[in-house]
Amino acid sequence: MALTCKTKFNFRLISLLAIILSITIFNASAQRAELGILGKPAPSWIVDNWTNLPADAESINVSDYRGKVIYLYCFQSWCPGCHKYGFPTLQKLIASYKNNKDVEFVAVQTTFEGYHTNTFESAQRTAKQYELNIPIGHSGTAGKRSQLMRDYRTGGTPWTIIIDQAGVVQYNDFHIKVAQATDLIDKLILNEEKPVDNINSTMPLSRGGRDMIGKKFDISELQFTNENNAFKLAGKVSLIRWWTDTCPFCSASLPAIENLRETFAADAFQTLAVYHPKPPRAVETKDILSTAKTLGYTGDVAIDINWDVLTNNYLSTGDRSATSVSFILDQQGIVRFVHPGPEFQKSADLGKTQENKDYQDIKSAIEFLLRE
Repeated sequence: MALTCKTKFNFRLISLLAIILSITIFNASAQRAELGILGKPAPSWIVDNWTNLPADAESINVSDYRGKVIYLYCFQSWCPGCHKYGFPTLQKLIASYKNNKDVEFVAVQTTFEGYHTNTFESAQRTAKQYELNIPIGHSGTAGKRSQLMRDYRTGGTPWTIIIDQAGVVQYNDFHIKVAQATDLIDKLILNEEKPVDNINSTMPLSRGGRDMIGKKFDISELQFTNENNAFKLAGKVSLIRWWTDTCPFCSASLPAIENLRETFAADAFQTLAVYHPKPPRAVETKDILSTAKTLGYTGDVAIDINWDVLTNNYLSTGDRSATSVSFILDQQGIVRFVHPGPEFQKSADLGKTQENKDYQDIKSAIEFLLRE
């Protein structure tokens, strides 16, 4: 049967509508896939107002909780989904982890609509409604959509973000069930959850000494070989390694540290080789400097004569397999990566596969922290 002009027109119209619908669905899916910053470093929190802050604090930021798992909940006071799903889930999780110091909860009203309703005052009322004794923030005003929402690329509200101890986003989506959140948080606390995405965008996991992650490092008692030493932890990424001249693993690792020192010479990066004599004893500074240079290392050197700094920071805080440990600290002097020893090196030797992998992980960790 022949198609009439009207039938042909309707057929073409239906086809055109189908194409438009397909493009719309495709674009919506593409936009959905681009939401969030999974596997990326968590940006600083740019928030207009805070309430329920810790005593004497005027504001808080993601860096204040380094070393802890952060559950960041984004809401709007007039959002039905927030009240039906988000807040009840938040309440249950807060109750579940109320005695756990490894987890912190923060909620921020990320306003992108209804500016006259979703105000800081409404956020405060909502916090009281759900009896939330956690930091509550407000971000977003008329004509200026929430900066936190833009930085974290959230899709709206309710939106849940879970950040690991190293400051990397490990979850972001509209909804999360209590059981799912609990499972992820518990794995992160135990350092069982591997970072998502590729190593170029996330921090490699330490192979040992993970309990040190997030702790402040104290090197004030070290004896520096340079009386005018300018080695300070603040402001630079630091690689600190304990070594001795009788250790073959140290002899193999010091050239690798020198290589890293030269590789990142133009960046805010520094290395410190800390000599700890075996057995503990007084040593001559010039001899230690000469030995380090002979082994291929020419960077900063310090001496831990009685192993006091090594013991206080590391040996006394857990079951340790070696004293030849290396720490990578961020610009605030916080431990972010631990190599438990005894050796790492840049090598193509198949017999040194683990040592080379450790070197590459250390290099990637440094690159990650320099990008933060």
